[in-house]
Amino acid sequence: MPPMQSIEGLASNLNTTEIIDAIIKAERQPATILEEQQVSKTQEITTFKALAAKLLALQTSIGALNNQKNFSQASISVSNESILSATAQAAVGAGMYTLNVLSLARNHQIASQGFDQATQSVFGTGTISLALGNKAPTQITIDEENNSLIGIKDAINDARLGITATIINDGSSSNPYRLILTGNETGVQNKISVSGSLSGGLDLDFETVSFDVPETDGFSIDATSQVSLGATAAYTGTTNKTFTFTIAGSGAQTVGVGNITIGWTDGTDSGSIVVSQADTEIIGPEGLKLSFADGTLVGGDTFTVSTFAPLLQEAADAKVSIGSSEGGASPIIIHSGTNSVQDAIPGLTLDLKAVTTAESGPVTIKTGHDTAAITKLVNNFITAYNDVTEFIDDQNSFDPETEKGGVLMGDITLRTIQARLARLISTPVKGLDRTMNALSAIGIRTGFDGKLALKSPSKLTEAMNEDYTTVMRLFTNSGVSDVYGLRFLSMGPAVKGGESFDVDITRAATKGYLQGGILSNPALTMITLTDANNRIKIKVDGRVSDDIILTARSYSSSTDLVREIQTRIDDDARVGHLGVAVEWVETEAGEGYLKLTSSTYGSASRIETISSVSNPAYAYLNLAGASTVAGLDVAGTINGEAATGQGLILTGDSDNETTAGLQLEVTLTVEQLAEGIEGTISVTRGIASIVKEMVDNVTKSGDGIVDTKIKSLDKQVANIQKQVKAFDERLAIRRETLARDFMEMEIALSQFQTQSSFLDSQLANINANFAKILGNQ
Repeated sequence: MPPMQSIEGLASNLNTTEIIDAIIKAERQPATILEEQQVSKTQEITTFKALAAKLLALQTSIGALNNQKNFSQASISVSNESILSATAQAAVGAGMYTLNVLSLARNHQIASQGFDQATQSVFGTGTISLALGNKAPTQITIDEENNSLIGIKDAINDARLGITATIINDGSSSNPYRLILTGNETGVQNKISVSGSLSGGLDLDFETVSFDVPETDGFSIDATSQVSLGATAAYTGTTNKTFTFTIAGSGAQTVGVGNITIGWTDGTDSGSIVVSQADTEIIGPEGLKLSFADGTLVGGDTFTVSTFAPLLQEAADAKVSIGSSEGGASPIIIHSGTNSVQDAIPGLTLDLKAVTTAESGPVTIKTGHDTAAITKLVNNFITAYNDVTEFIDDQNSFDPETEKGGVLMGDITLRTIQARLARLISTPVKGLDRTMNALSAIGIRTGFDGKLALKSPSKLTEAMNEDYTTVMRLFTNSGVSDVYGLRFLSMGPAVKGGESFDVDITRAATKGYLQGGILSNPALTMITLTDANNRIKIKVDGRVSDDIILTARSYSSSTDLVREIQTRIDDDARVGHLGVAVEWVETEAGEGYLKLTSSTYGSASRIETISSVSNPAYAYLNLAGASTVAGLDVAGTINGEAATGQGLILTGDSDNETTAGLQLEVTLTVEQLAEGIEGTISVTRGIASIVKEMVDNVTKSGDGIVDTKIKSLDKQVANIQKQVKAFDERLAIRRETLARDFMEMEIALSQFQTQSSFLDSQLANINANFAKILGNQ
């Protein structure tokens, strides 16, 4: 229905719009009250959301204190970081250590003899056998496609053996190109083993020391004699160096006419040789023999002879001494295959950079718990806790001047949260000694205003220095076992602090393995693999390998065979990192079998062979009918209640009365199991854990106290909005009705006024006519 047109009191002279607005305003008063309630409810929602933000900040800070890893932070001071640096990998105790770096770990590096060029195919064909450390050797095939120095280099690098091949040009006038092999890993265990059998061309030699041909760049144009190596020259030294020879005297001297003295030096030692006739071997230093052709030598001229030793760098371990020799003490020496030394100092990794010298002196490392970091976490918790307390106090405050209180003044939810927080932080931790079972023991007090304060920071520091573990247990969930092999991991809300639980392990966790069939010992009956029968493929803990290609050759020992299989599995891109262990298990009859064992524990731990592989070696290794034995999960009970094992982890069942969610790591072996209980776990629930659990429940999405309150208020606001909308819809109809009534009144009044005017006019006419009649009489 179209709205009524306003006539604004044309007949009555009344402001009908103002009258209608006043009537509507008066009649809308209930809706106005509802809108005021809506504003109030919306303010409550905003305030509860602000409270939730404060609680979430408390949740974050208390969560950091509930994390035992944060208590493992170490304070490390190194006196000379140009020698070594130290980082913490685990909990580090307090201590001071004196160290000397005696040597750094080095990788192995060897060089071949020199060649006159690098690109031509001048080498023979065949195979080069390479290995790093105790890995099985790999055969590199050299054929007509790659029998140049560059081709051999690329073939070695493409094999990815942990050995890098490079070519250098040493700058000599003859045979300057050498193949350099560098082990990618350091340590004496990582030496390069190389052997070759190239035929029909040049071969590589990484073993023979030698002299290079003499370099006569220092000869003047007047010198006509040529110098060359003697036919029987054989280097007896072991290092690469250069001998420099200088012709004594002055002017031209004829070879074979008198004696010509030639001095030499290698930079350290020196001497001289005498040339008395041409084309005769002259004995020089360290097996060097020279021959001078007919002609002249010029006094002051020089020539050089360089030596070549294939060993450029010996593989070496790092060596670090710990302790001081003062007072007759004897430091212990630690060996490491790398320059990253772990656990020489428990919990620390040392990165070695240089060898200590008399000038640098020893390095001092001071370790301790990072009390400053923990103090910061404690202060963060105090700040977040006080923010919540202050926020709730502000809501319950009343300003007598404005006669207004906080938005949530008197709200039972706020009072409940505040009371529960105050009670939890003041409750002693069950299971800890009375001297260290409350916040007051580390200097934290509650003031009259309900706020926390670290009244004595030194008390906290002293407590951490004296008993760091107990301070950690004051805040976190923890457990202490009375037997090695049972370790507390975590616990659920149902587990009460201060309780002790007997643990009965009925089955130890085991690793899965693959067991092959009986084989003759390769030492008695060689196992020969060819390109037609040298592949296996395995599935490790559900992950399938690529084709594992074993070197096609004969294996004459179980050690050789196991090393080959282990190396190729370790090199596999898919399962190499899973830690499969290969071993030969000998039987009483002198035979044996191959056994491949997973590194993991439990029912998911298993190794299988995959039959779909070309050129399989299964029949030759007797793995065709290999038995797959899955690992076993740990089994047992905690406090007499059922528990579920997964690998090494034993967890109390979710419906248990006392141990639901209690997780233990069980590393006990089958041999260590006993009749009855194996040990006892004593658990404590720290203050941070208790408060965090409470805050988690309060702030939990969906059914947490705060979220439930906000949802309830949201519903109330939505309901009010509906009521207001319905009321306004009714008032809109009421406005139309009033407008119509006033319009009808105006129309009726206008009609009355028109009729009245007509009657007045008629009456006037009658009176006039009547007066006229009277006047004529």
